[in-house]
Amino acid sequence: MMLKKIMIPLAAFAVTVTGASAFTGSGWLQNSNVDLTDTQVSAFEQAREIRQTANDEARQVLEKAGVDETKMREIQTAMNEEREVHREAVQTAIENNDYQAFLTAVTDSPMADKITSEADFEKFIEAHGLMQSGDRDGAEEIFTELGVERGEGLGGRGEGRGDGYGRGDSEGKEGGMRDGFGGPGSHMMNR
Repeated sequence: MMLKKIMIPLAAFAVTVTGASAFTGSGWLQNSNVDLTDTQVSAFEQAREIRQTANDEARQVLEKAGVDETKMREIQTAMNEEREVHREAVQTAIENNDYQAFLTAVTDSPMADKITSEADFEKFIEAHGLMQSGDRDGAEEIFTELGVERGEGLGGRGEGRGDGYGRGDSEGKEGGMRDGFGGPGSHMMNR
């Protein structure tokens, strides 16, 4: 399970950040100690091409509907504002040890399915305290017990998948539509 948690982000990073040149010739991956088969290299190249095609198609759909860069910035700003309001509500609930306020703050978020009782909330507060005091291992143990995954904590960016439209496209170009098509969210604990 741990290998899967490491490999999926690594593969996503390789597909989104690098071009096919990373896998061939003098690319950084070719010069590393990572041993990839020709089939694996081909899979990365194909995955990158699929992602680029999908991004281009999504961009065209949005542009056709009149969603331009200005509108995307407006959406991102609104999402960021909502995320901050949500994060502050969760933080206040934790600081005040207010389970009902916490439930209200996490309504319609994945966290609502993980912290389902006052006992869970107390453990969550304990983990939050451990994290703030520097005991990451102790906090991680409690988070794991609660089913709270890395990144679903207070102060993070987005709950579940994606953090909105602000990541830039996979080529690192400025301008044009962004490729982060995730929705707004609110992690509950920086981890």
